[in-house]
Amino acid sequence: MSALKRVGDAGRLLLDLVSRDPPFVRGGGLNPHDIPVFTFHSLEPRSFERKMRYLREAGYQAISMNAYLDALSGRAPAPPRSVLITIDDGRASTWTVGHPILKKLGLRATAFLVTSAVHDSTEVSKTIAEVETLEWGPLVARDHAHGRPFVTWGEVRAMRDVIDVGSHTHLHARIPISSITADVMKATMQWGYGVFDCPLIWVNGREIRGREVPLGTPLPESAPRLSGSPAYRSIDDRYETPLEASDAMRFDLGEARRLLQEKAGVDARALCYPWHVHSEEARWIAAEVGYGAGFAGKATSGPAIAKPGADLLTLNRVGEDYVERLPGPGRRSLLSILREKLLRGRHG
Repeated sequence: MSALKRVGDAGRLLLDLVSRDPPFVRGGGLNPHDIPVFTFHSLEPRSFERKMRYLREAGYQAISMNAYLDALSGRAPAPPRSVLITIDDGRASTWTVGHPILKKLGLRATAFLVTSAVHDSTEVSKTIAEVETLEWGPLVARDHAHGRPFVTWGEVRAMRDVIDVGSHTHLHARIPISSITADVMKATMQWGYGVFDCPLIWVNGREIRGREVPLGTPLPESAPRLSGSPAYRSIDDRYETPLEASDAMRFDLGEARRLLQEKAGVDARALCYPWHVHSEEARWIAAEVGYGAGFAGKATSGPAIAKPGADLLTLNRVGEDYVERLPGPGRRSLLSILREKLLRGRHG
């Protein structure tokens, strides 16, 4: 990593601290009725367990999605010192790592699944609770494997005793927004989470992405499907009409709810926006197809921690690194967390 990039990363971290992160991250307290929402992706056993154990030993309760939404809607108060743990994408470690740790510690979480990525199998793999520590490697590495980097439908059904299930849309799609080339197809975009970074493109009369796209294929400028931008259709050299764009968002949002109900018996009312991007129209369509809550990422507007009466379709979250900045015995220093984040960026 260049020195210039390191300076830029450090600057963004500091800017987030003063403008987007909640006060407890900087060393402040937590208001009695605040419920911070934390977001995770791939789960590493020791790091995830350390953070979850900190919550339990500091007296926090990781609550269900229903309890969280009840509290914000004023239907029922949440227990004291409540937090909401969310895990995005449905990567395999949600099951192999997250489920056994949460169950052992008596905590709950919510997993937001990309339904097109869930493996259509009843198979349920072993978790880290079922093998020796020396055998954890393959279970953790599933997130980055070519074969089964996301959970199966069998695992989705099995995890529901401690993990609530929500939607991360059906496709987690990026769409072309012009004919200008912005990148070329790389091997990292053919598997796992990398597929989502490949925009949907037209090749030989078909709309494709991921490993169907030949390496080296020019990739156009793109934006998240829920951004509200119309897709550029190279197949007929035009942009989507507003109706076509709305229908595409409606399918992406509605198909996820349909599959979660059909495959796992879940009436998914909570949604996580891919790349944390959502237009006004996307939020309106989300409500229309049955979602009652929508989560983004760090606050860009509104409070970092939602209060009762907040707009439930514009909820913000806090990065997983700051779980141990919550007030409590053994609170981790901010300096050590920032140093770790910068080092991770340097090597990742």
